[in-house]
Amino acid sequence: MATQLFLTNTADKSQKNLDKPLRERIKQALMEIMTCPRGKGEKLSQPLTMVYSHHIKYKGKEFRIAYQYSEETDCVVVLLIGPHENFYRRVKNLVYAS
Repeated sequence: MATQLFLTNTADKSQKNLDKPLRERIKQALMEIMTCPRGKGEKLSQPLTMVYSHHIKYKGKEFRIAYQYSEETDCVVVLLIGPHENFYRRVKNLVYAS
């Protein structure tokens, strides 16, 4: 069974605001993540230990893809896609929003 990929509404909206060549790079990165979810991203530290971050460099800027992986369901859930600036604060707000 192949790994399934889901984008949260926040991740979907954030990637739609990016230019087309960057969206293509993100699409390629998502395909790589699906082949090896634990190996492609770096696991974050407290309090986001259940989140992985994949790094992309585009036109001299750093972009990130934050995702969670469930081994039981073999499913990747992309939480957020965006520039590095304030990225982890935004991920934390998403994960711990009530």
